[in-house]
Amino acid sequence: PDQGVSTEFLANTSDSDLLNANMRIVSGSCEGDCIEPGGVNYPISDMTSLTVGKNTKSVSYYAYNTETDFVVDVTYAITSGPATANATIAIDIDGNEVVLEDVNSGSTVSHTVPLTEGWAGCDQVAFSVVQEGLGAPITFSESYSLIPVCPEEVLEIGMEYQGGIIAYILQEGDPGYVAGETHGLIAAPSDQGEANWGCFGTLIGGTSTAIGSGAANTNAIVSACPEAGIAARICNDLVIDGYDDWYLPSKDELNKLYLSKDAVGGFASAFYWSSSEVGDRGAWQQDFSNGDQYYTFKVNPNSRVRAVRAF
Repeated sequence: PDQGVSTEFLANTSDSDLLNANMRIVSGSCEGDCIEPGGVNYPISDMTSLTVGKNTKSVSYYAYNTETDFVVDVTYAITSGPATANATIAIDIDGNEVVLEDVNSGSTVSHTVPLTEGWAGCDQVAFSVVQEGLGAPITFSESYSLIPVCPEEVLEIGMEYQGGIIAYILQEGDPGYVAGETHGLIAAPSDQGEANWGCFGTLIGGTSTAIGSGAANTNAIVSACPEAGIAARICNDLVIDGYDDWYLPSKDELNKLYLSKDAVGGFASAFYWSSSEVGDRGAWQQDFSNGDQYYTFKVNPNSRVRAVRAF
């Protein structure tokens, strides 16, 4: 019966792995591997050649599953000799057969069948390929162990992730919150030391205290304040595991770090800088021994620095 089967002639090429950018040549293990939507697949493959007089033909297949379908790609080619005979190729997947006629040498054809509802990793799919034309048929009869879909990663505060440790996950009402998506703040694994806020007596202007504003605050500070070794510049220059978009947290972002300080770890019972300015002489900081937030002079070299990045 018709199961919404998709059958098509593909590009004229004998290099069938080029047809699927996600395909891996080596088959996977249904117990040890998994696939992600749009990610790599794990095909099994085989090829057989047959010489008929002066002509040699070859037939090869790649068979694999995606998160929704089972696919068999078959390539037919006359590899030597003067013949130009087309082929008839039958592909059967668990009893769902398609017969493709007039397949040119060098062509790849494909048969796709949706996986049954509730399928699981290591379920078996039987398939066969029969090529007719130019001498005796070439046949394959195989089975495939379905590769399961990777379980969805659940992100939690305190988890190591993208160069640091998740310190906060955005909630409804937060700037940047998107329903159905997971975003938040990642704290660097350890402090970046102690530093001045910088540019005492100079108004940077335009900084905010809100969640989501720390990156813009940091950019404004490093652009307007040329001093070396200041808190914002230390964060801006930080690179961890290839991630280079660290910044000094805003006042409200810093408070989220305080609230998750035990899960994140590595914080001292000391004052930490935020990137939120208070006039030309001050900036917000937070006491990580009790959670109190104060604004203080920018020239306080004993306040500590912990960089964050958004995800």
